[in-house]
Amino acid sequence: MTAGVTAAATPTALAESATGPRGRTVAAVLDQLRGLILNRELLPGEQIRQEEMARVLGVSRVPLREALRVLASEGLLTHRQHQGYFVTKMSVPKLEQIHALLEFLETELIRTIRWPSDEELAGLRAINGRILAAARDSDVPRVNHFNRELHSIIFGFSPLDVLRTEAERFWTLSEPYRLLHVAHTDTAIAAGQHEQIIDALAAQDRALCLRLTAEHRRATHAAALAMLRTSGPVVRGLAAG
Repeated sequence: MTAGVTAAATPTALAESATGPRGRTVAAVLDQLRGLILNRELLPGEQIRQEEMARVLGVSRVPLREALRVLASEGLLTHRQHQGYFVTKMSVPKLEQIHALLEFLETELIRTIRWPSDEELAGLRAINGRILAAARDSDVPRVNHFNRELHSIIFGFSPLDVLRTEAERFWTLSEPYRLLHVAHTDTAIAAGQHEQIIDALAAQDRALCLRLTAEHRRATHAAALAMLRTSGPVVRGLAAG
C-alpha cells in the first residue's frame, strides 16, 4: 500500500494531515476560522475575503482555502460560484428544522444512555460549576464551551454513535445562535436545570431524565429562535487586525 490520502478520506482528515507553506496545519487554521464564526466575530451572511483573512490569520492562501472547503462541508460556510465563501445565514425555518432533528436525536440518546458512575457524576457537577464561574467572569465563549462539553459527555453515555455524531453536527450548525442565546440569558437558570438533570441521572430515573432534558432543550431552542428573530449587529472583534 502506498502512503498518501485514500479516496475515503474525510475533509477533516485531509485538514489534519495537510500543512501550509508557513508550517501551519490546515487543522490549526480551521480551528481559528471555526472559532471566529462560532463566537460571531464573523457574522452570518458575511463574505470571507481570502486575501484579508489570510493576512489576519498570518497564513498563506493554500491552508486557508482548504479550511474554507472543510467549513463549507460542515455547513458553517456557504460557497457561491464566482463569488466565494460566506458565513451561512440561518433562517428561522431552517433553525426550526435543526431543532426538530435535535429533539429526535437527543431523545434517542437519553433513552439509551447507561447510568454514569459516581466519579462521572462528580465530573458533570464540576463542569456545571465551571459554567457558573465563567458566567461570573462574563466569559460567554467559555460558558458556551462548558455547556456543550457537559451535554456532550451526557450524550456520550449512549452507545448510539451515529446519532451522537449527527447531534454534534447540528449543534455546530446552530452554535452561533446558541452563543447569542447564552450571552443574553441568565446562566444560573440553565445551570440549575443542568443540576436537576444530573440529579436525575444519579437517581437512575430515565423518565425524569427525558422530561428534564426535553424541558431544558425546548427552553434553549425557544430563546435561540427569539434571538434569531430580534438580533441586531454584534460587536466585532476582528477589525483590529
